[in-house]
Amino acid sequence: MKQYHKHPEEVTTAGIEDIESMLLLNDKIYPKEWHVSPEYIKEIMLRNPEVYKVLKTPAGVKGIYGLFPLDKGDYTAVLEGKLEENEVGKFVLNYTNPTTVYLYLVTIIVDIHDDQRKEYASTLIKDIPLELKRLKEKGIDIKEIGAFAVSTEGEKILPKIGFDYLGEKVVLDNKEYPVFRAKLENIIHKIKI
Repeated sequence: MKQYHKHPEEVTTAGIEDIESMLLLNDKIYPKEWHVSPEYIKEIMLRNPEVYKVLKTPAGVKGIYGLFPLDKGDYTAVLEGKLEENEVGKFVLNYTNPTTVYLYLVTIIVDIHDDQRKEYASTLIKDIPLELKRLKEKGIDIKEIGAFAVSTEGEKILPKIGFDYLGEKVVLDNKEYPVFRAKLENIIHKIKI
């Protein structure tokens, strides 16, 4: 496998052993309604062990992003709010056979309470095009990447990394969130490594 990272120890594919540290970060940053169980994360990792990337430090996981490969129908359902976050894991595809996928950026999070949060965010974001290139080289046909922003920071970051807001919104738990979409080339072009 071709290695894209200058420092492969910085951002790695998350394993089952990382779940506890991932959830500590997730629960520290996100409100209670966005918390998930260790079993849920493990179920997703068993379906596809390549969906979560983590930035590890000696103090634990300081950043996470997750790209869930879905078929078009499930992807559309997620972005329209018809498929709940706590159910989407059942529909995650694996990368065993090259296939066409729509990637749902389920999370991108850094420890905002850490003094090095800007460096962590930069390192994590710079890994995204590397991961997309890796998947493409593996024979995965990525049609689109979609996300919704649950914070004002997310609304600012997503356009900077190649996502477009086309006026779509999703309603989750009686709150409205903007939906963002991107093509693989836009993200690779926008994020400078």
